[in-house]
Amino acid sequence: MGKARIKEVFLLRAVACFSIVFLHSFSQVFGEDYGWIGALRLLLTFGTPAFILISEIVLANAYSSHTPKGFFKKRLRYIGIPFLCFVIIYNIQSMFSSDGVRDVPGMIKQFVFSLLLGETPAYFVLIIFQFYLLHMFFVRHIFNHFRPQWILITAGLVNILYLAFFNFVSAPDTQLANFIWLRFYRMPFFAWVFYFVVAYYLGKNYNTYLKRLLQYQYFVYVSVLLSASASIYLMEQGILPVITSKRFDMIFFTVSSVFMLLILAAKLKAIPSYIVKISQYSFGIYLFHPLVLVVCEHILPFHNSIIGLSIIFALALGGSMGAVATLHRFSWGSYIIGRIGIGIDMKHPNEQKTNERTQSVIPLKINP
Repeated sequence: MGKARIKEVFLLRAVACFSIVFLHSFSQVFGEDYGWIGALRLLLTFGTPAFILISEIVLANAYSSHTPKGFFKKRLRYIGIPFLCFVIIYNIQSMFSSDGVRDVPGMIKQFVFSLLLGETPAYFVLIIFQFYLLHMFFVRHIFNHFRPQWILITAGLVNILYLAFFNFVSAPDTQLANFIWLRFYRMPFFAWVFYFVVAYYLGKNYNTYLKRLLQYQYFVYVSVLLSASASIYLMEQGILPVITSKRFDMIFFTVSSVFMLLILAAKLKAIPSYIVKISQYSFGIYLFHPLVLVVCEHILPFHNSIIGLSIIFALALGGSMGAVATLHRFSWGSYIIGRIGIGIDMKHPNEQKTNERTQSVIPLKINP
Protein backbone atom coordinates (compact mmCIF):
# COMPACT_ATOMS: atom_id res chain seq x y z
CA MET A 1 0.00 0.00 0.00
CA GLY A 2 1.31 3.45 -0.88
CA LYS A 3 1.41 6.48 1.29
CA ALA A 4 -1.79 8.41 1.88
CA ARG A 5 -1.93 11.96 3.10
CA ILE A 6 -3.37 12.34 6.59
CA LYS A 7 -3.55 16.11 6.86
CA GLU A 8 -4.75 15.96 10.47
CA VAL A 9 -1.44 14.44 11.56
CA PHE A 10 0.33 17.72 10.81
CA LEU A 11 -1.68 19.50 13.50
CA LEU A 12 -1.36 16.59 15.92
CA ARG A 13 2.42 16.41 15.50
CA ALA A 14 2.81 20.18 15.85
CA VAL A 15 0.73 20.29 19.05
CA ALA A 16 2.72 17.38 20.51
CA CYS A 17 5.93 19.24 19.65
CA PHE A 18 4.61 22.46 21.24
CA SER A 19 3.61 20.60 24.40
CA ILE A 20 7.04 18.98 24.85
CA VAL A 21 9.03 22.17 24.31
CA PHE A 22 6.61 24.15 26.49
CA LEU A 23 6.75 21.51 29.24
CA HIS A 24 10.53 21.59 29.41
CA SER A 25 10.60 25.39 29.20
CA PHE A 26 7.97 25.54 31.93
CA SER A 27 9.93 23.18 34.18
CA GLN A 28 13.02 25.34 33.77
CA VAL A 29 11.27 28.61 34.65
CA PHE A 30 8.82 27.35 37.30
CA GLY A 31 10.39 24.98 39.80
CA GLU A 32 7.27 24.32 41.87
CA ASP A 33 4.75 21.57 41.20
CA TYR A 34 1.79 22.73 43.27
CA GLY A 35 -1.61 24.07 42.17
CA TRP A 36 -2.17 25.04 38.57
CA ILE A 37 1.55 24.75 37.79
CA GLY A 38 1.63 21.05 38.61
CA ALA A 39 -1.68 20.43 36.84
CA LEU A 40 -0.50 22.11 33.65
CA ARG A 41 2.84 20.31 33.70
CA LEU A 42 1.07 16.97 34.13
CA LEU A 43 -1.25 17.51 31.17
CA LEU A 44 1.61 18.70 28.97
CA THR A 45 3.35 15.34 29.40
CA PHE A 46 0.94 13.88 26.85
CA GLY A 47 3.31 15.08 24.10
CA THR A 48 5.73 12.15 24.14
CA PRO A 49 3.12 9.36 23.96
CA ALA A 50 1.30 11.42 21.33
CA PHE A 51 4.48 11.38 19.23
CA ILE A 52 4.65 7.63 19.64
CA LEU A 53 1.01 7.27 18.59
CA ILE A 54 1.65 9.39 15.50
CA SER A 55 4.53 7.18 14.36
CA GLU A 56 2.33 4.07 14.29
CA ILE A 57 -0.69 5.86 12.79
CA VAL A 58 1.45 6.92 9.84
CA LEU A 59 3.16 3.52 9.60
CA ALA A 60 -0.09 1.54 9.70
CA ASN A 61 -1.72 3.83 7.16
CA ALA A 62 1.12 3.24 4.71
CA TYR A 63 2.00 -0.40 5.48
CA SER A 64 -0.92 -2.11 7.22
CA SER A 65 -0.07 -5.60 5.96
CA HIS A 66 3.67 -5.56 5.31
CA THR A 67 6.87 -3.54 5.51
CA PRO A 68 8.71 -2.83 2.25
CA LYS A 69 12.25 -3.80 1.37
CA GLY A 70 14.76 -1.42 2.91
CA PHE A 71 12.29 -0.32 5.59
CA PHE A 72 14.72 -0.66 8.49
CA LYS A 73 17.73 0.59 6.54
CA LYS A 74 16.03 3.88 5.72
CA ARG A 75 14.96 4.45 9.33
CA LEU A 76 18.38 3.58 10.68
CA ARG A 77 19.87 6.21 8.36
CA TYR A 78 17.54 9.08 9.19
CA ILE A 79 16.37 8.20 12.72
CA GLY A 80 18.90 5.75 14.17
CA ILE A 81 22.06 7.65 13.16
CA PRO A 82 20.74 11.02 14.42
CA PHE A 83 19.83 9.30 17.69
CA LEU A 84 23.38 8.00 17.99
CA CYS A 85 24.76 11.46 17.21
CA PHE A 86 22.64 13.07 19.90
CA VAL A 87 23.53 10.40 22.44
CA ILE A 88 27.12 11.50 21.90
CA ILE A 89 26.19 15.20 22.01
CA TYR A 90 24.11 14.82 25.19
CA ASN A 91 26.94 12.89 26.85
CA ILE A 92 29.48 15.59 25.94
CA GLN A 93 27.14 18.26 27.27
CA SER A 94 26.63 16.26 30.47
CA MET A 95 30.38 15.82 30.90
CA PHE A 96 30.82 19.60 31.12
CA SER A 97 27.98 20.10 33.58
CA SER A 98 28.73 20.72 37.26
CA ASP A 99 28.04 17.11 38.26
CA GLY A 100 29.21 15.51 35.02
CA VAL A 101 31.14 12.25 34.82
CA ARG A 102 34.69 12.79 33.53
CA ASP A 103 36.55 9.52 34.18
CA VAL A 104 36.81 7.16 31.20
CA PRO A 105 35.00 4.12 32.76
CA GLY A 106 32.20 6.41 33.95
CA MET A 107 31.84 8.02 30.51
CA ILE A 108 31.73 4.61 28.80
CA LYS A 109 29.07 3.41 31.23
CA GLN A 110 27.04 6.58 30.72
CA PHE A 111 27.27 6.25 26.92
CA VAL A 112 26.10 2.62 26.99
CA PHE A 113 23.22 3.49 29.33
CA SER A 114 22.24 6.38 27.05
CA LEU A 115 22.44 4.32 23.88
CA LEU A 116 20.77 1.11 25.04
CA LEU A 117 18.67 2.07 28.07
CA GLY A 118 17.33 5.43 26.94
CA GLU A 119 19.12 7.63 29.45
CA THR A 120 18.79 10.72 27.25
CA PRO A 121 15.98 13.18 26.38
CA ALA A 122 15.66 11.31 23.06
CA TYR A 123 14.71 7.97 24.65
CA PHE A 124 11.45 7.90 22.68
CA VAL A 125 13.45 6.96 19.55
CA LEU A 126 14.24 3.56 21.10
CA ILE A 127 10.53 3.07 21.79
CA ILE A 128 9.66 3.93 18.19
CA PHE A 129 12.17 1.33 16.96
CA GLN A 130 10.45 -1.20 19.22
CA PHE A 131 7.23 -0.22 17.48
CA TYR A 132 8.80 -0.96 14.10
CA LEU A 133 9.61 -4.48 15.32
CA LEU A 134 6.17 -4.85 16.92
CA HIS A 135 4.54 -3.74 13.69
CA MET A 136 6.31 -6.46 11.72
CA PHE A 137 5.49 -9.11 14.34
CA PHE A 138 1.86 -8.14 14.97
CA VAL A 139 1.04 -7.86 11.26
CA ARG A 140 2.30 -11.40 10.70
CA HIS A 141 1.12 -13.16 13.85
CA ILE A 142 -1.48 -11.11 15.77
CA PHE A 143 -3.61 -8.62 13.85
CA ASN A 144 -4.83 -11.13 11.24
CA HIS A 145 -5.46 -13.94 13.72
CA PHE A 146 -7.49 -12.35 16.51
CA ARG A 147 -10.45 -10.00 16.73
CA PRO A 148 -9.57 -6.32 17.13
CA GLN A 149 -11.64 -5.91 20.31
CA TRP A 150 -9.76 -8.71 22.08
CA ILE A 151 -6.41 -7.33 20.98
CA LEU A 152 -7.40 -3.85 22.24
CA ILE A 153 -8.68 -5.18 25.56
CA THR A 154 -5.60 -7.35 26.11
CA ALA A 155 -3.19 -4.57 25.18
CA GLY A 156 -5.08 -2.11 27.38
CA LEU A 157 -5.00 -4.40 30.40
CA VAL A 158 -1.32 -5.22 29.95
CA ASN A 159 -0.40 -1.54 29.57
CA ILE A 160 -2.51 -0.32 32.51
CA LEU A 161 -1.45 -3.10 34.88
CA TYR A 162 2.21 -2.72 33.94
CA LEU A 163 2.27 1.02 34.61
CA ALA A 164 0.05 0.73 37.69
CA PHE A 165 2.49 -1.76 39.21
CA PHE A 166 5.37 0.71 38.94
CA ASN A 167 3.11 3.61 39.95
CA PHE A 168 1.89 2.02 43.18
CA VAL A 169 4.46 -0.61 44.23
CA SER A 170 7.57 0.75 45.94
CA ALA A 171 10.96 -0.30 44.64
CA PRO A 172 12.99 -2.81 46.70
CA ASP A 173 15.93 -1.22 48.45
CA THR A 174 18.60 -2.07 45.89
CA GLN A 175 20.46 0.04 43.35
CA LEU A 176 19.17 -2.02 40.42
CA ALA A 177 15.55 -1.84 41.56
CA ASN A 178 15.78 1.89 42.12
CA PHE A 179 17.10 2.33 38.58
CA ILE A 180 14.31 0.20 37.12
CA TRP A 181 11.56 1.97 39.08
CA LEU A 182 12.96 5.43 38.45
CA ARG A 183 13.95 5.24 34.78
CA PHE A 184 14.03 1.89 33.02
CA TYR A 185 10.42 0.74 33.37
CA ARG A 186 9.43 3.22 30.67
CA MET A 187 11.56 1.48 28.02
CA PRO A 188 9.95 -1.99 27.44
CA PHE A 189 7.04 -1.92 25.00
CA PHE A 190 4.62 -3.03 27.76
CA ALA A 191 4.59 0.62 28.86
CA TRP A 192 3.28 1.71 25.44
CA VAL A 193 1.59 -1.30 23.82
CA PHE A 194 -1.97 0.06 24.07
CA TYR A 195 -0.90 3.21 22.23
CA PHE A 196 0.60 0.98 19.54
CA VAL A 197 -2.55 -1.10 19.03
CA VAL A 198 -4.90 1.91 19.02
CA ALA A 199 -2.66 3.71 16.54
CA TYR A 200 -2.47 0.67 14.26
CA TYR A 201 -6.21 0.30 13.89
CA LEU A 202 -6.66 4.06 13.57
CA GLY A 203 -4.01 4.31 10.86
CA LYS A 204 -5.14 1.22 8.96
CA ASN A 205 -8.77 2.35 8.73
CA TYR A 206 -8.18 6.06 9.11
CA ASN A 207 -11.07 7.50 7.10
CA THR A 208 -13.59 5.12 8.66
CA TYR A 209 -12.51 5.86 12.22
CA LEU A 210 -12.23 9.60 11.60
CA LYS A 211 -15.89 9.61 10.57
CA ARG A 212 -16.76 7.77 13.78
CA LEU A 213 -14.77 10.25 15.85
CA LEU A 214 -16.64 13.11 14.21
CA GLN A 215 -19.92 11.31 14.86
CA TYR A 216 -19.11 10.92 18.58
CA GLN A 217 -17.09 14.12 18.97
CA TYR A 218 -18.95 15.34 22.06
CA PHE A 219 -18.25 12.06 23.82
CA VAL A 220 -14.55 12.59 23.00
CA TYR A 221 -14.62 16.14 24.41
CA VAL A 222 -16.19 14.89 27.63
CA SER A 223 -13.61 12.10 27.82
CA VAL A 224 -10.80 14.65 27.62
CA LEU A 225 -12.29 16.71 30.47
CA LEU A 226 -13.01 13.69 32.67
CA SER A 227 -9.62 12.03 32.14
CA ALA A 228 -7.79 15.32 32.73
CA SER A 229 -9.78 15.96 35.90
CA ALA A 230 -9.13 12.43 37.16
CA SER A 231 -5.37 12.71 36.57
CA ILE A 232 -5.17 16.09 38.31
CA TYR A 233 -7.24 14.76 41.23
CA LEU A 234 -4.94 11.75 41.68
CA MET A 235 -1.95 14.07 41.70
CA GLU A 236 -3.36 16.65 44.11
CA GLN A 237 -4.57 13.97 46.53
CA GLY A 238 -1.11 12.43 46.64
CA ILE A 239 -2.36 9.13 45.21
CA LEU A 240 -0.14 9.55 42.14
CA PRO A 241 1.97 12.60 42.95
CA VAL A 242 4.64 12.13 40.28
CA ILE A 243 4.41 14.24 37.11
CA THR A 244 5.15 11.95 34.17
CA SER A 245 3.48 10.55 31.06
CA LYS A 246 4.25 7.04 32.41
CA ARG A 247 1.24 7.04 34.74
CA PHE A 248 -1.49 4.52 33.98
CA ASP A 249 -4.18 7.23 34.11
CA MET A 250 -2.42 9.31 31.45
CA ILE A 251 -3.26 6.62 28.91
CA PHE A 252 -6.89 7.76 28.93
CA PHE A 253 -6.04 11.45 28.72
CA THR A 254 -3.48 10.97 25.94
CA VAL A 255 -5.68 8.82 23.71
CA SER A 256 -8.75 11.02 24.15
CA SER A 257 -6.66 14.17 23.52
CA VAL A 258 -5.25 12.68 20.33
CA PHE A 259 -8.79 11.86 19.18
CA MET A 260 -9.89 15.41 19.99
CA LEU A 261 -7.03 16.97 18.04
CA LEU A 262 -7.80 14.79 15.02
CA ILE A 263 -11.44 15.93 15.19
CA LEU A 264 -10.47 19.60 15.42
CA ALA A 265 -7.96 19.25 12.57
CA ALA A 266 -10.56 17.55 10.38
CA LYS A 267 -12.80 20.60 10.79
CA LEU A 268 -10.15 22.92 9.35
CA LYS A 269 -10.43 23.73 5.65
CA ALA A 270 -6.64 23.82 5.46
CA ILE A 271 -3.79 23.25 7.88
CA PRO A 272 -1.95 26.58 8.46
CA SER A 273 1.48 26.72 6.86
CA TYR A 274 3.27 27.42 10.14
CA ILE A 275 1.69 24.30 11.65
CA VAL A 276 2.95 22.26 8.70
CA LYS A 277 6.42 23.76 9.17
CA ILE A 278 6.50 22.87 12.88
CA SER A 279 5.37 19.35 12.00
CA GLN A 280 8.12 19.00 9.39
CA TYR A 281 10.79 20.14 11.85
CA SER A 282 9.36 18.28 14.87
CA PHE A 283 11.92 15.45 15.03
CA GLY A 284 14.84 17.87 14.95
CA ILE A 285 13.12 20.14 17.46
CA TYR A 286 12.63 17.22 19.82
CA LEU A 287 16.31 16.29 19.59
CA PHE A 288 17.79 19.79 19.75
CA HIS A 289 15.63 21.84 22.13
CA PRO A 290 17.17 20.44 25.39
CA LEU A 291 20.52 21.86 24.28
CA VAL A 292 18.98 25.29 23.65
CA LEU A 293 17.40 25.17 27.10
CA VAL A 294 20.77 24.40 28.72
CA VAL A 295 22.21 27.53 27.11
CA CYS A 296 19.19 29.60 28.13
CA GLU A 297 19.51 28.37 31.71
CA HIS A 298 23.00 29.89 31.92
CA ILE A 299 22.45 33.17 30.08
CA LEU A 300 18.75 33.83 30.84
CA PRO A 301 18.06 32.52 34.34
CA PHE A 302 14.37 33.43 34.48
CA HIS A 303 12.42 32.21 37.50
CA ASN A 304 8.65 32.18 38.04
CA SER A 305 8.05 34.63 35.23
CA ILE A 306 5.40 34.34 32.51
CA ILE A 307 7.37 36.76 30.32
CA GLY A 308 10.52 34.75 30.93
CA LEU A 309 8.65 31.55 30.05
CA SER A 310 7.49 33.08 26.77
CA ILE A 311 11.03 34.12 25.88
CA ILE A 312 12.55 30.75 26.79
CA PHE A 313 9.87 28.86 24.83
CA ALA A 314 10.32 31.05 21.76
CA LEU A 315 14.10 30.64 21.89
CA ALA A 316 13.88 26.87 22.38
CA LEU A 317 11.47 26.46 19.48
CA GLY A 318 13.02 29.00 17.13
CA GLY A 319 16.60 28.09 17.99
CA SER A 320 15.93 24.40 17.33
CA MET A 321 14.27 25.14 13.99
CA GLY A 322 17.18 27.39 13.05
CA ALA A 323 19.66 24.64 13.90
CA VAL A 324 17.71 22.12 11.83
CA ALA A 325 17.53 24.48 8.84
CA THR A 326 21.25 25.30 9.11
CA LEU A 327 22.36 21.67 9.31
CA HIS A 328 20.20 20.80 6.30
CA ARG A 329 22.23 23.19 4.18
CA PHE A 330 24.90 20.47 4.22
CA SER A 331 24.54 17.09 2.53
CA TRP A 332 25.37 15.31 5.80
CA GLY A 333 22.96 17.36 7.91
CA SER A 334 20.13 14.82 7.82
CA TYR A 335 22.43 12.25 9.43
CA ILE A 336 22.93 14.56 12.41
CA ILE A 337 19.48 16.02 12.97
CA GLY A 338 17.25 13.70 10.93
CA ARG A 339 15.29 14.53 7.81
CA ILE A 340 12.87 17.39 7.57
CA GLY A 341 9.45 15.76 7.31
CA ILE A 342 7.14 15.72 4.32
CA GLY A 343 4.83 18.61 3.58
CA ILE A 344 1.20 18.68 2.55
CA ASP A 345 2.29 17.70 -0.98
CA MET A 346 3.83 14.48 0.45
CA LYS A 347 7.35 15.57 -0.52
CA HIS A 348 10.45 16.35 1.52
CA PRO A 349 11.86 19.88 1.05
CA ASN A 350 14.99 18.50 -0.62
CA GLU A 351 12.80 16.64 -3.12
CA GLN A 352 10.98 19.88 -3.91
CA LYS A 353 14.29 21.68 -4.53
CA THR A 354 15.51 18.83 -6.75
CA ASN A 355 12.34 18.99 -8.83
CA GLU A 356 12.65 22.78 -9.13
CA ARG A 357 16.28 22.51 -10.29
CA THR A 358 15.34 19.77 -12.76
CA GLN A 359 12.50 21.82 -14.21
CA SER A 360 14.71 24.91 -14.49
CA VAL A 361 17.17 23.17 -16.83
CA ILE A 362 14.59 21.57 -19.13
CA PRO A 363 14.89 23.39 -22.47
CA LEU A 364 11.77 25.06 -23.81
CA LYS A 365 10.34 23.47 -26.88
CA ILE A 366 9.66 26.21 -29.45
CA ASN A 367 7.35 25.41 -32.30
CA PRO A 368 8.75 26.45 -35.68
